[in-house]
Amino acid sequence: MKSWLQPFLLGAGFGVAFLGGQLVARPLASAAPWLEAQGRGPTNPPPPAPPPGTTPPEGTPAAPAIVYSEEAGSTASANGFVAVTGSYGVGTSVLYLVDTVNRQLAVYEARGGGAEQRRIVLVGARRIDLDLQLQGYNDRSEYDYERLQNLFGRRGGNDRSIRTGLEGGGGRK
Repeated sequence: MKSWLQPFLLGAGFGVAFLGGQLVARPLASAAPWLEAQGRGPTNPPPPAPPPGTTPPEGTPAAPAIVYSEEAGSTASANGFVAVTGSYGVGTSVLYLVDTVNRQLAVYEARGGGAEQRRIVLVGARRIDLDLQLQGYNDRSEYDYERLQNLFGRRGGNDRSIRTGLEGGGGRK
């Protein structure tokens, strides 16, 4: 009889602890709005509702619906500039602006949403002329630059050890 009693009491104790945690967490969620920033609620809370029984004044336009498209980024270039856009997160877009003449990079973040939440922020900028002279940085490729250079140098010869990695069951060797 004792063999089933211990697991039962242990399970019952866990159940009581879980329910107690649920009861305590509900009042804390309303009293502690900073918990929403930890992934426990909306990042951008909805606007406060008008008091019950009130109507908006006449002529007040309805708030436009905000639509976030699932489009991929886009690119454009003109007059020595290349612009690449993309999105990360709901309502947040990024713009990479490259000045190909002066070799500069600028990154901007744009946020949508309500009037008080809209903004454009310069994330960072730098000259990239020296970056473009690097042969490798943080490169985890299969071949480093020098080895590729050697392989391409021997390319015209009959060196059978040079492989692309795409050879398989039916490919040439």
